[in-house]
Amino acid sequence: MITLSDIRKVFQTKSGEVTAVDRVNLTIEDGQIFGVIGYSGAGKSTLIRMLNMLERPTKGDVVVAGKSLSTLSNQELRKARQEIGMIFQHFHLLWSRTVEDNIAFPLEIAGMAAGERKKRVAELIELVGLNGREKSYPSQLSGGQKQRVGIARALANNPKVLLCDEATSALDPKTTDAILDLLLDINQKLGLTIVLITHEMHVIQKICHQVAVMDDGHVVEQGAVLDVFRHPKQEMTREFVKQVALPDDGEDSLWHWFEDEARGTIAQLTFVGKPAEEQLVSELIRAYPVDVSILQGNISKLQDGSYGKLFLRITGEDEDVERALSYIAEQQVEVEVMERD
Repeated sequence: MITLSDIRKVFQTKSGEVTAVDRVNLTIEDGQIFGVIGYSGAGKSTLIRMLNMLERPTKGDVVVAGKSLSTLSNQELRKARQEIGMIFQHFHLLWSRTVEDNIAFPLEIAGMAAGERKKRVAELIELVGLNGREKSYPSQLSGGQKQRVGIARALANNPKVLLCDEATSALDPKTTDAILDLLLDINQKLGLTIVLITHEMHVIQKICHQVAVMDDGHVVEQGAVLDVFRHPKQEMTREFVKQVALPDDGEDSLWHWFEDEARGTIAQLTFVGKPAEEQLVSELIRAYPVDVSILQGNISKLQDGSYGKLFLRITGEDEDVERALSYIAEQQVEVEVMERD
């Protein structure tokens, strides 16, 4: 669906050239939700704006739905952009227009007849869950409702690709989850390819199939989200993964467990793939004469499985504890003994 070949973007400033994106190569398959994550200044906003030629690359080729966008005439590019919807962090709504008129705006530009336009707007309002707010103005809407209008407007011309430029950054966590659920629903119902940029790993974790990590204009790591969670190669990626893969206090909060007087073995379990942590603990207790206490943990649900850590205290005879640890390893769960007593 989307191919970026040796993309480079250089801006001319008073102080000289600034390279925002440098030698990026990406392939995004049809129907995927593809995330690009990085800190501010990494180049991710420039990258996504090149996917619809809001920014033209200094070098390289952008191919969307079989069309090389950089070779199109202005008229051809305007037509091609109808297949690429985009939503923004700050909504970019027309404040003098109602919800239904905002959604209808791109259809008016495309020349759709009034009757068809009215029908299409009604379908989109139903899709994004804005029934009853058709006549409201943006000033009368919550942040989440405004973003739903933005999503409906971006989908008006039945695009093949939806670009999301920090679409949840201005929203509270609960509203963010609701918008991410909506994007996932749209992806599944319409088979829409979605590309989103973010600085929050929670967004990647919740809905993305693939992820690219950007730093200083370069893609430093990319792959399936589950693989990146399992084996992050770069220190920056490990920092992002820790945002959702460990409890807020991290492993440091375990030291009070090491210092108490209770006997036993403290083990760290790393789950990758199937979310079977509760079942594993139950089977462990039934199969072996050991006591098992869950000290802390956090399992993150991904689109293609799960990833997370669980810290257990296992007490019993040494032989039984060893058999229990071996059993855990046999279930394709990584286990590391952190403390023995």
